[in-house]
Formats: sequence, C-alpha cells, structure tokens
Amino acid sequence: MKLLEIFKTNDDIWLDKKTLVVLRWIAIGGQFITISFVYFVLSFNFPFFYCSIIILFGIFTNIFLQFNEKKNLLSNLSSTGYLTYDLTQLALLIFFTGGITNPFVLLLLIPAVVSSTFLSVKSTINLSFITAVFLLVLTIYYFPLPASNDLHFHVPNYYLYGIPIAIIIGLIFLCYFGARFGLETRKRTEALNKLELVLAKEHELKSIGVQAAAAAHSLSTPLSTIKLVSKELEKEMQNNNKYSKDIKLLNTQAL
Repeated sequence: MKLLEIFKTNDDIWLDKKTLVVLRWIAIGGQFITISFVYFVLSFNFPFFYCSIIILFGIFTNIFLQFNEKKNLLSNLSSTGYLTYDLTQLALLIFFTGGITNPFVLLLLIPAVVSSTFLSVKSTINLSFITAVFLLVLTIYYFPLPASNDLHFHVPNYYLYGIPIAIIIGLIFLCYFGARFGLETRKRTEALNKLELVLAKEHELKSIGVQAAAAAHSLSTPLSTIKLVSKELEKEMQNNNKYSKDIKLLNTQAL
C-alpha cells in the first residue's frame, strides 16, 4: 500500500455511538478507581477534589452522549469533538497528578489512535497535534507526582524531555498503522457491500426467471386447450361446409 493512499480518504466516515460510549465508560471508571486508590489506600497527597470534578464532568458528558444523542452513528466531526474533550480531560488529570512524570501519560495516545482507526486522517492529524502540544506543556507545567511525604521524585532534565519525544514518536507510528488498518478495513467492508449488492441483484434476476417460468407454465395449459378447441371447431366447420355443398348438389340434381 502506498503511503499517499492513507491521505486520500474522505471525511464521510461514521463512528458507532455504542463503541465510543463503552470506551468512555471504561476510561472514566479507570480514572476514578486510580485516583481513589492513590488517595485513600496509598494516602498520597494530590488535588483529589479537582480530579474528582474533572471526572464528574466526564460522567455528565457521557450520559449526555448515551441518552441525548439520538443517532446510532456519530459523524466524523462529532466524534472528533468528543475525542478532543476526552483528551483535554485526561491532560488535566495528568496535570494535577505529576505531569509528564505520571506513568499514565501514555494514555494520552488513545484518542489519536482511536481516530486513526475509525475516523478520517484530518481528524487524526488534528488530535495528534493537540496531543503533542499537551505533552510539551505537561513537561514544563505540572503538579508534583503523588507520593508519600518523605519521597520526592526527581529525574535529570534530559530524561524528562526525552519522555515526550519518545511518546510523540510512538504516536506517529501508532497513528500510521492505525490509519492503514482502518483504510484496509473500510476497503474490505466496501468490497463486501458491493459483493452483497451483486448477489442480491443475481438473486432478484433468478427470482424473476422462476416467476416467468411459472407464468409460462400457467399460461401453457389454457393456451393448449384453446388450440385444441380451435382445431376441433375448424374441423367441424369444414364438415359443415362439406355437408352444405352436398345438400346443394342434391337439390340441384332434384330440380
């Protein structure tokens, strides 16, 4: 497959609402369990209240998507909007919980990778750009990583700056292969739809042929009967004409 083929996809792409809703519930549940475990079980200090508010907004948006959105298929633009919100929400959570030093920072790749698989290349590029910006911002500005009071996490600056660069490189590769996989899947789906259409037309023609044969069979019996009766009538008429000629001949001889 040529690289440029990926960029030739159109924006007329739809994402199943149920798929997005399930993914978002999984993400929200994982976020809530994680911050609760760190705060209540490990007793690490971090802005738990702000993180809970962010997750609460995510719950409201997913309820809105699940029950207020009537369409079962979301447009490319609508899906991109929801994924952008999810990316922003996750970036805010990571901002309050250690920034680029948070091991869950890798989860920032998920919206762009999902977009590369299900949505258009334009949406994937936009989400990838936003992800890269968030990674760079979280490298400079962030709250300390949650830890016990007697522990502080410090790493050299070159290691700290290497994390976003490695993640961005991984983002490029994942999005490329996701876009390639999505394109091949859409091609197979399109080919399958065309094959089903051809088979449906062939079945329709076969059905018409069967109906035509049945109609011809139904018409053949009365037509044969009509033909037979017409022949009998023709014979009777010929006999009547012969008898009429004989009678006329007898009458002429009698005179």
